[in-house]
Amino acid sequence: MKKKLMIIMMILTLSGCSKSDEIPYEAGDNEIALQIQLDIKEDIGLLIVDYEANDSSGSGGTSNADKSLLKHDELLIYTLDKQNFKNPSDVENLSIQFSIITEYVDPNYENIYPEEYSKEMDAIALHAKFGESYYITITGDKINGYEAVLEK
Repeated sequence: MKKKLMIIMMILTLSGCSKSDEIPYEAGDNEIALQIQLDIKEDIGLLIVDYEANDSSGSGGTSNADKSLLKHDELLIYTLDKQNFKNPSDVENLSIQFSIITEYVDPNYENIYPEEYSKEMDAIALHAKFGESYYITITGDKINGYEAVLEK
């Protein structure tokens, strides 16, 4: 049952991912929009997003459907929908952790990727509200690691 729930959460979460050349993205009333600016030294295979908020947690990510790499300077829009949370007020204590998979690997629901390609970042604490957009910049490289910073 837990695996089915995780698969459903991934599908719902992945449906909220997109790349955008249009700035700014305006969050809908029932979503939290993360506008993630990559400012890294090389193109990457996948960006994984894990989130936790009190009794709610989930995981998703973004990659290119054609298996090409995400560009090192790309702007990614990732959304979390109200239905991803057991209690909508949980988002006031939202923790988001990003991981970069440096090479393209087919995405999977278990988030199991080769260790040599996986680079975790410290989590970002966010006092989020539905209908709002939050701006995050990811910097670094695969040798020295990556850092995600919530822009004020």
